[in-house]
Amino acid sequence: MKHKIIQLLILVLTLTFSACKNYKSVEAYVDEINQKGELNGNVLVVKNNEVLYENSFGIAHPKTKEPLTASHRFAIGSISKEFPGVAAMQLYESGKLKLEDKVSKYLKNLPSWASTISIQQLFKYTSGLPRVAWERYGENEMTVTHDLLLNDLKNIEQLAFEPGTDYLYSNYNPILLIHIIEEISGQSFEDYVTQNIFKPAKMKSSYFGKATPWKNETLPAHPFNKDNNLDAFKMDGIKFLMLFTAQDIYQYLQHLHSYQLLSKESIKLLSEREGSQSPLGVLEWDDSKLEVHHHHGEQGSYESVIRYFPEEELYIIILKNQKFFNVMDMADEIHDIIITNK
Repeated sequence: MKHKIIQLLILVLTLTFSACKNYKSVEAYVDEINQKGELNGNVLVVKNNEVLYENSFGIAHPKTKEPLTASHRFAIGSISKEFPGVAAMQLYESGKLKLEDKVSKYLKNLPSWASTISIQQLFKYTSGLPRVAWERYGENEMTVTHDLLLNDLKNIEQLAFEPGTDYLYSNYNPILLIHIIEEISGQSFEDYVTQNIFKPAKMKSSYFGKATPWKNETLPAHPFNKDNNLDAFKMDGIKFLMLFTAQDIYQYLQHLHSYQLLSKESIKLLSEREGSQSPLGVLEWDDSKLEVHHHHGEQGSYESVIRYFPEEELYIIILKNQKFFNVMDMADEIHDIIITNK
């Protein structure tokens, strides 16, 4: 019995120490993840405005086997919601909207609940709007258009709760923000973002996609599952379909956090949370000092994560077109390696 207990302790210690490897470099760690077959995507690490590590792994398409490069573009799921958030706050800074304004002030063709929801409640996901029926669309093999989303939105008779009393993450919130931005600016959302975010942030490769599965887009990283099947979910003309390179995401973050796109006060307002995340994901503050900006996104087989650590002036960006549910662990490990080996 004593012998078996000793063997068990040895096994536990072996597993513990094997799980806590001391990697000498980001390259050694990322290469190991790649060798395990758990990395199909692009990794970019920037410290003090210099690229510390950048590499591409795997393929852009499971049929053609086209190798991924730094020039390939990825959808980033929930992270893309930063752009209607930032755009709306730019309009707030220019005095064209107020956070307490009701949705009905700008959008006249919605049910009566629009007069009870404020811009700030859209930011905080406390509007009471229900979740979008993505599962129903997928199960019925429907092509999701913006008109379909708007029609379902207009048919909502009752909110999930009274605005401001609870939290529910719903894509209807940024969809309404997009239409408010268009109404105030007199531009399409694509034109506004291109002019007021992409160009000022020197995002030279990112663009708005037209339809999924991708057909005519420039260098898309096509999403596919572990069986090498392309995502079959169909979307056409969705206003928030955007594709990004890792370098462009870095440019965006660098310009955002150097307060060239928004003031520090506006970023702090936009990052306020009532639940798990804000339009900017998760920003942790110590009074007025930003400690970390974290955002995780998923869209079908796409999975992405961004991390910014101001104290170390460190950016970690991981974009994948094949999901292994490990991007957050990877970002944690990369951060730890850099801090340990500095």
